[in-house]
Amino acid sequence: MWKLIEHIDINLFYLINRGGKNSLFDFVMPILSDMKYFYIPLALLWVFMVAKKNLKTRMIAVTILLLITTSDLINSRVLKPVFGRAKPYYTISNIHYYNNTTWTITSKLEKAIKTKKYAFPSSHATNLFAAAFFLSYYYPKFFPFFYLIAIMVGYSRIYLGEHYPFDVIAGGIEGTLFGLIFVWIGNQIMVFFERKGKERHNF
Repeated sequence: MWKLIEHIDINLFYLINRGGKNSLFDFVMPILSDMKYFYIPLALLWVFMVAKKNLKTRMIAVTILLLITTSDLINSRVLKPVFGRAKPYYTISNIHYYNNTTWTITSKLEKAIKTKKYAFPSSHATNLFAAAFFLSYYYPKFFPFFYLIAIMVGYSRIYLGEHYPFDVIAGGIEGTLFGLIFVWIGNQIMVFFERKGKERHNF
């Protein structure tokens, strides 16, 4: 059964990675996949949310930071080593691969290379789908935008040759579960502070 799943996964990978190759995506996908382009605007947005005198907005800002930190640590430090699935360019040949500066086609592999650069589940997909679920709960009008970003970044990871499709799908499922857990945590935080506010007002 696993062999069949792996066969489907590899074929889907080549369909996206090689079959979908085009000059527009060669330009856009590395940008989507590289978080350094988004650090400053995201940091400014987070500071703006924390600075607002609004309990819900502050709770969302603090909780989503905890969410991403938790999902990333558990995925990278626990799940990836447990599954131990290597990235595509260590296991299969002739990948359309972006090596941080240029595109190349990887050479033919005689056998898989041993590595500790694990791929399953995708951390990008885990973190972004966790954020998409969490933010969509509190800002439902924007859920198409949140999920569009998560899906496009997940697609970029396959296109760049960093992940198999099932790595991204698993990351999306994992991230959704994290998002669900932290929605509950966020709601508990809101209830706690609202109760404290009422007690202070009554006093």
